[in-house]
Amino acid sequence: MTIPEYFRKISTESLFSTKTLQNCWPIWKETIDEILGENFNEIDIINLGDHLSDIFKSTGGEGRGQSQVSAGGTAWESLVCWYINLCTIGSRTVAIRKMSLVPKPIQDAITVNYGNFACNTESDITVITFPNLPEYNMELDELEIENNDAIIETFKKNKFNTEVSDFITARDFDDFEIGVIQCKTNWNDNAQIPMLWDMIYSANGFRGRNITIGRNGFNIHNASNFSYSFVTVPSNQNTKYKSDSVAVKRVTNLSGGNYWGGNTEQNVARSLKEIFTNNFQSGYPNNIRTEIRNALPLLENQLSYFKII
Repeated sequence: MTIPEYFRKISTESLFSTKTLQNCWPIWKETIDEILGENFNEIDIINLGDHLSDIFKSTGGEGRGQSQVSAGGTAWESLVCWYINLCTIGSRTVAIRKMSLVPKPIQDAITVNYGNFACNTESDITVITFPNLPEYNMELDELEIENNDAIIETFKKNKFNTEVSDFITARDFDDFEIGVIQCKTNWNDNAQIPMLWDMIYSANGFRGRNITIGRNGFNIHNASNFSYSFVTVPSNQNTKYKSDSVAVKRVTNLSGGNYWGGNTEQNVARSLKEIFTNNFQSGYPNNIRTEIRNALPLLENQLSYFKII
């Protein structure tokens, strides 16, 4: 298991540890099985992105009561994170919903400071593309950490842990790619939020207003690449989205793009399956199709944590 695959495993397992996903998964799994059919291939896996909204709504996640909105939001984030990790198997790209699992230097880099107040962005999912360096492509058993004796001893005693991951992330930070994804079930009520956050990130803050990006020496603009994306169901009832709709215009120019859980609609939103070639292509040793094809035989054992078989 490589470092990226280690993070993919603990990220996906953390999704299934929540009560929300435990409640939703049995129903979602039935819907996923119907969509994939028997003897599915890599294209079928990728094309799940065209059906994520249907999968989500199969549990009634579109309810508008406050408790339903909260649970629905958590469920949508979990489904999107699960799908992205499934489609980045074999790559150096990993999606993480639980912020405490994100290496500290990356947490610091995406922090927005308003005066003396530091706040996390609307980062429902953080996507990390690890550098194409030997240590991120080798098995953990073969990994050797150089240039820090204390870290080496900790690593030898406890195997891979947060101290090790924080150290190598800090050391190689300039070679990392970072993606922030905001997930919202409702489009109309929330479109202005990603628009404003993307403005702040793209401008690297507004120093005249004492708004800055990053802390502890880490900033997204020092990373190899940064993108900010919006992914919605959407759950708005009886709403027809057009290219000139206010909600659409607000997210048209996001650095990472605007997506939803259905088929691509020109000038409105792309299917989430398009996010891989748009934002995370550099993480694949070959291409998305080849890597998923190679991983299909492992879904029953090594990759059983996806619970797709």
